[in-house]
Amino acid sequence: MANNFDTLLTAAPGSVVTLEPDYIVVNDGVSYLAAVEAKSVANPDKVLVFFDHNVPTGDPEGARVFGVIRDFAKKFGCRFIQAQGVAYQYMFKEVVLPGQVVVGGGSHSAIFGANGALGFNVSPLELARVLETGKYQLIVPHTVIFRVEGKLKDGVSMMDAALTLLKNSKCVPGSIVKFVAPALSAHEKSVLCSMACGTGAVTALCVEEGDTDRVLDLSTVEPMAVLPCEVRSAQHMAEIRPVAELAGTHVTAGQIGGFTGGTIEDLRVAANIIKGKKLARGFRLTICPATSADYIAACEEGLLELFIDYGAQISAAGDHSVVRQGAGVIGKGETLVTTGLYTYNGCMGVADSKVYTTSVETVACASFTRTL
Repeated sequence: MANNFDTLLTAAPGSVVTLEPDYIVVNDGVSYLAAVEAKSVANPDKVLVFFDHNVPTGDPEGARVFGVIRDFAKKFGCRFIQAQGVAYQYMFKEVVLPGQVVVGGGSHSAIFGANGALGFNVSPLELARVLETGKYQLIVPHTVIFRVEGKLKDGVSMMDAALTLLKNSKCVPGSIVKFVAPALSAHEKSVLCSMACGTGAVTALCVEEGDTDRVLDLSTVEPMAVLPCEVRSAQHMAEIRPVAELAGTHVTAGQIGGFTGGTIEDLRVAANIIKGKKLARGFRLTICPATSADYIAACEEGLLELFIDYGAQISAAGDHSVVRQGAGVIGKGETLVTTGLYTYNGCMGVADSKVYTTSVETVACASFTRTL
């Protein structure tokens, strides 16, 4: 079979291609259902099973899911990985190489496009079929290409640019999004790619050059926020607005970290902002390193000590975007501002609370002002 990567990128839109993924990922998010459904595993050596969400689990359901994926990995001889943090962040930095293809059940698997690979998010049922056959078949989508130009203003991050893209580009469903972004760092590329599927895209890829259809002008980006929404199924329709329009909104707690805010690059930004400041009285700030490597680096650089002296609590490495019980949850009538990607009622505690998604910069500033 021809190289998976080239097969997809050179095939005509509308044609059907069959890929043999280099890696298949199952974790304790919604993709754990694939471990329940799959009756066999064609290529155990290509399957990585991660426990990476609410770590250590703070509720009985999380403990049950842990048992399901642990037993699945043991039954079929797949590699089981825990204590490494967020699966896709770990794989992005430590595992996946340019030109490879990854299939999983994570909505941010397109992160691999930042290092020249392709990541696909599929339903649990389809993921089960990929596990059983070792193959992934799809209709080749059309491609939409953005040229990334300009420079971000002070206090504005690539997370804000990604949220701007999501707000303004809901018209690329079913496509491959390419970013012509030679000037961006690997971290900045990873943020754009990991968030791109929120536009409805199938996957994303950063390239050095190429003809472009649209422009993402970083110089026009302002701090952005995803507003609270009612239910998880409506998360993709949650309103996104400039933080300036929410000015004065009272905030009770903050969370920096997890998938989109816990890399060492993000933690350095947060530490620089809070240095010399005082945590607002009554405000609860949680720091969640994305991976164990980020945790260790933050410790070695003295960042964790700074956060602790500031009054923050430090969580284990992992994706803490949805925590119903345990460290970091909020109570009745409280408001959380987080770098996590969910804002539906009850995603971070009780249903009678509010959650806003923003950048590391916005969360850090809220920790000493108690307002957006």
